[in-house]
Amino acid sequence: MPKLGNVDVSSLKLDLGNYRTVQQKSEISSINAMIAINPDWFWSLMESIIEDGYYPTDNIIVLKRKNNFVVKEGNRRIASLKIIHGYIKGIEVPENIKKKIAELDDKWKKNNLNIPCAIYQESEIETIKKLISLIHAKGEKAGREKWNSIARARYDRDKKNKKVVGLDLLEKYLLHGKNLTPNQKECWGGDYPITILDELIPKLYPYLGYESSEKLIKEYPVKKRTVIDKILYDIGIKNLGFNEIRSKHF
Repeated sequence: MPKLGNVDVSSLKLDLGNYRTVQQKSEISSINAMIAINPDWFWSLMESIIEDGYYPTDNIIVLKRKNNFVVKEGNRRIASLKIIHGYIKGIEVPENIKKKIAELDDKWKKNNLNIPCAIYQESEIETIKKLISLIHAKGEKAGREKWNSIARARYDRDKKNKKVVGLDLLEKYLLHGKNLTPNQKECWGGDYPITILDELIPKLYPYLGYESSEKLIKEYPVKKRTVIDKILYDIGIKNLGFNEIRSKHF
């Protein structure tokens, strides 16, 4: 069972392996990735916290590792609070929100510094996995905002050991691709038409002369890189979709 208690925002660490994004190197890169995926949602959430304070309708789910508290559920809420309190710097905050943050008084900051958390020990990691699955991966009506196809694929691969060749190829493309912008890399790491790529790969690997999809992924970006990059880019900008790849002329 978790221990319920308040934790100072400064002691909470964002989950750099959040399924919504590719693995991140720092909290700043993690926040930028979350913003890139859905900026309106992120800034609207922050504005709501600024205007109304943090309402603990649900405890933040935290995994205690030694002296660290890693946020397993509630990363965007904690990211917002870290920016507001000034624990995270270097994020481009919209001017209207900057102004609202600057106007917050000491009372607001004090009231929104210690956040209710459900704290789990490392021995309870399987319980956390089940909770996260219930909240997001299965899409139950009682859950929070549903994970998109990228997040579900990443969860299936990393926690259920399922084969997700589309995601594997996409992540290699995001790492090595030469025809996309830094913003596209951040955004597509968490929001990309992965189901289109999944359907295309069985047609793609024989066309490009590979023995299997695994071989294609293993050898990328050495062989047929330009063609693969162009195809993945066109899917990302929605020039290539189900209608096109299902056409007899494709």
